[in-house]
Amino acid sequence: MTALTTREPGVAIARRAARELCDALGIPLLRPARPGSVGLLPPPIVLRAADGWVHPGPPTAWDDFTAMVDALGGDLSTLAAEAVDAEAGAWRLPAVAVRAAPAAAPRVLFPDARVQLGGARVVVLGATWAAPLTGLVLATLGAHVVRVTHPSRPDPFPLRDALMRDQEEVPLDLGDDAQRDQFEELLDGAHLLVDGTTPRVLANVGLADPPLSVVRISAFAHEDRPGYGVAAECRGGWASRYDPPRLGRSSVADPVAGLLAGLVAANVLLSGRDRARERVSLEDAVGHLFSVEARGG
Repeated sequence: MTALTTREPGVAIARRAARELCDALGIPLLRPARPGSVGLLPPPIVLRAADGWVHPGPPTAWDDFTAMVDALGGDLSTLAAEAVDAEAGAWRLPAVAVRAAPAAAPRVLFPDARVQLGGARVVVLGATWAAPLTGLVLATLGAHVVRVTHPSRPDPFPLRDALMRDQEEVPLDLGDDAQRDQFEELLDGAHLLVDGTTPRVLANVGLADPPLSVVRISAFAHEDRPGYGVAAECRGGWASRYDPPRLGRSSVADPVAGLLAGLVAANVLLSGRDRARERVSLEDAVGHLFSVEARGG
């Protein structure tokens, strides 16, 4: 099989999408939003299954992926890709089938005028890349943003300091009763929570339904299992733009999802809605990339 050479490079499309979203928000192109600028891990891989391809997740998940395949019989080439995907969901692994169908593009509501969020108070929970970028977007628009980080598990993302710009950092361990109380106090004084964790994180501390508006950032459009940008690109058809599937060293979905979530969060804050619930996924970002690619330009 040969690569489909007519495709525009994915990084170029993601840069165009990032520029459009920043223009819509009336902010300069955020440097940390540049897709493909940082390679966190070795190049991601896809593996042959019986009827297609599977992405086993990042190297940190490969031992668990191997154990899962062993439990299924030990020979990936005899297993259907979607069966492996379903089993990975049960194991709560970021391994996914590489699908050909493109993800659906989300509805994007652009503001009518320059966005100004002075006076808005936002709490951001989540690490490595999309949620922190959403926090930076909202801070750039004038909101007071508090980033909640774990005191003993720092964000490993190389751009973490750049993404923290103009925000207040509050290290809290939500597993500690006193620090969980501090987190609830932060929420009591905020208008919006940007939650980049899986739902069980807040559920485990009794905050499954926080008493304020929430914008959730998930990996997948219709599942809450763990995942990351490259897995969403496999699920959302982005990897299948080439034959055989091809993945970049770093995610193009993450920065676009962070900007989309910033736009959604700004709209929630401007609307004044109380206890709004919005969801933006990395898979949605893949759908948006397809729409940008289709428009060309």
